[in-house]
Amino acid sequence: MKKLVVCLTSLICIGVSFANNQTTAERHTQKGISCASCHTNQDLTVTPRQKECLACHGSYEAMARRTEQIKPNPHFNHFGDRDCNTCHKGHKPSELTCDQCHKFNLKTP
Repeated sequence: MKKLVVCLTSLICIGVSFANNQTTAERHTQKGISCASCHTNQDLTVTPRQKECLACHGSYEAMARRTEQIKPNPHFNHFGDRDCNTCHKGHKPSELTCDQCHKFNLKTP
């Protein structure tokens, strides 16, 4: 019985952990956005590119304005307009690629 309680508690903790670290695809699905909205190619294994992201999220400049309160602003950087999937990963955890050289410690949704 004690092992069962420990297992269930572990599963709940893992579930909470995943809920707080949702992938981009999971967040889109929760908002009722279909896979075909991002995967405009019939092959769902093809990674959406910046064109598909900006179709809903606006221009890269608009994204920089939306995130201007974040210091440093990840969408106003020395690389310019980067492909969104450089940092935002659809089906795995996103990563702040700036941290390859810097240590900004920003959360990347």
